[in-house]
Amino acid sequence: MQNPHVKYLKTKNGYFYLFYYEQGSIFCRSFSPDGWALPQKIAERTAPVFSLCQYEDVAYLLYSSGEGQLHLASSRDFSKWEHRPMMSNTQTTGNTKFFLMPAKDSLHLIYHLPTESTNVDSLVYTVFRKGQWEKAYQIDRFMPMQKTPFLARRLSREHIILYYRTGRNVLSAREMLLTPYTMGSVTPLIQTPSPFVDISIVNDNEKIHMIYIVRGMFRTQVVYQYKHTSAISTPRILWEDANCDNCLAYLEEGKVILMWTVNGQPMRCVSENGGASFGPAERYMEKFPGYCLKGEMLGAQDDALNTTECYGNARHGFLPAVFTPSPLPEAKEEQKRSIPQPDYSKAYTALQEAHKKQLEELTTLLTQRSDEVAAVNARWKAQLEKLEAELAALRRENEALKAKQSIAQSTLLTQNTEKDA
Repeated sequence: MQNPHVKYLKTKNGYFYLFYYEQGSIFCRSFSPDGWALPQKIAERTAPVFSLCQYEDVAYLLYSSGEGQLHLASSRDFSKWEHRPMMSNTQTTGNTKFFLMPAKDSLHLIYHLPTESTNVDSLVYTVFRKGQWEKAYQIDRFMPMQKTPFLARRLSREHIILYYRTGRNVLSAREMLLTPYTMGSVTPLIQTPSPFVDISIVNDNEKIHMIYIVRGMFRTQVVYQYKHTSAISTPRILWEDANCDNCLAYLEEGKVILMWTVNGQPMRCVSENGGASFGPAERYMEKFPGYCLKGEMLGAQDDALNTTECYGNARHGFLPAVFTPSPLPEAKEEQKRSIPQPDYSKAYTALQEAHKKQLEELTTLLTQRSDEVAAVNARWKAQLEKLEAELAALRRENEALKAKQSIAQSTLLTQNTEKDA
């Protein structure tokens, strides 16, 4: 699932920004032709979950303070941020997910609240207009997912789509128009026999592409489906293994590219016909984060993105590894080639060495256990042979006693017969 404390933003001018929560504060880093800038602290003493977006030329950051008060920070240059309180004494907590949608004269907000039922939340929509909050509407009741309770995507200026669980193993979609406020019906997208571990969804002009991982009792399956108009494709199993985790879907030059990790190692599968068929699943051999996590990928208003998520490295300041489209601003090819890229080779090599060392340790332990089992089997075999020999001796002794007893009885019978005669 997406990590709610890491977000990536591609702006209208093509620049790339990383927002993350660390040690009670929210930080921002920018990426330009000069490389990654130093982290800038935007807010401190905050909750780990925050919402981010860009409307026109203004970036908005919605976060919650430690006391539960909601704040909105805004900036035009990602350097100077203005903060204002938005809501206080609410039922929300530091783990509440907000989906923020600014407009010209209003601020639209979708979030979730707990209900009287265990593991069931209420999905709520409200608007901040003319300095006050309008009446909140309940969109639906749903079952929150693990790290990210629900997923949301802005398709256009007034059109959004929500993804959330309507059942334990059922993921559904609901479309929504902001002006006029119009709520579409719920459409089930995915229904699995077991709970899904992770899911990634990306939209193109015609389809909704979905990759998800289902964990059974003995194995995990990587599955792909797409939705075209009102039809949903048959699930296609791309991979089966004992331990699959992070999955990611993105679009690149008309191709649908799916990625996932197996025991921390990346795999990739490509479709060149919009998801109708896929090539073989192959090991991804490029640089990949040794400590992989997923953050939410966001774009400026009306700016189409090729993905809604981005892989990052938890041990290298959440710097991105695999993402599309390119976060670099338009520049000459010579400039792009000279831009330093994050280097994950050392972490990747260290991870390989750690896995190799662990494998060697397990092999040595298995050899020791095999020797111990063989020694125990030899002792049991010797003891069993000894017991069998003792049992055979007792049987022979018993047969000898029976023979002596029979002879004695015959002699006694003969003597009695002679006396009677």
